[in-house]
Amino acid sequence: MSVLWRNDPGYPVLLAAIADPPARLFVRGVLPVGPTVAVVGSRQGTPYGQRAAHQLAEDLSNQGIIVVSGLARGIDRAAHEGALTGPTPTVAVLASGLDPIYPPEHVELADRIAVTGALLSEAEDGSLPLPARFPVRNRIISGLSLGVIIVEAAERSGALITARLALEQGREVFCVPGSIENPLTLGPHSLVKDGATLVRTVEDVLAELPEAVRAYARAHARAPAPARADSGPQEPELAAVWELLDWVEPRHHDELAEQLRLDVIEVSRRLTLLEMGNYIIGDRGAVTRSRRRLDK
Repeated sequence: MSVLWRNDPGYPVLLAAIADPPARLFVRGVLPVGPTVAVVGSRQGTPYGQRAAHQLAEDLSNQGIIVVSGLARGIDRAAHEGALTGPTPTVAVLASGLDPIYPPEHVELADRIAVTGALLSEAEDGSLPLPARFPVRNRIISGLSLGVIIVEAAERSGALITARLALEQGREVFCVPGSIENPLTLGPHSLVKDGATLVRTVEDVLAELPEAVRAYARAHARAPAPARADSGPQEPELAAVWELLDWVEPRHHDELAEQLRLDVIEVSRRLTLLEMGNYIIGDRGAVTRSRRRLDK
């Protein structure tokens, strides 16, 4: 671990420009250099929200854009995982100290991030993840970034605090739309009404960034494998389950068992095979379809 002081040459230029930059940053790994965009959202993110965060982060990484997030559960984790799928390092900003890692189940993820990217904190090792530290941490996430993408956030949430801080810092705010029935879309939809940019693809993000960043992205772009949005499994027993699934609305194991007139054990077996084939995404007993990718 190293300490980066505000007057050090490697201190992030964007972060130094905010009204209250940290006097020092504790760093594990190597802080990457390049354009940065934050992807943040709810710790209770839905499968749809986690897919959206993962895909946007992966696409940003494929354009050479460094993804910044907070290593939290839900949307933040999906963003880091998506960024790690691409070639560009990702940066995690913690509210606690860098040792021990919080949340504890993200130790392995933190290790993977530090291999090519960096873990950052304003707090010393051993500092607890107290509630008051998270809004303070959020100013660093937005301060490091040219813009912040909000993926699922309740009306009162840390992600919306990050969006407000981004606006105060003169950064772009982007929002992923979602179902009007989902309370976690109230925050992003309100921001869009107030002028935030609605995001469907990475191109919507790049279009709002400076031309120099767009040129950088074009120069560093790596084409992703094409998506196969309509290809289901060929095996009849798996196809029978696949046909009952949706891209957005999760289906529960017991609901599928009732529709197929099978016991839950058999349905779980088939779902396991579908998940191994990357046909579905599972989340706490519910599943949705996954957009598979062709091998290059």
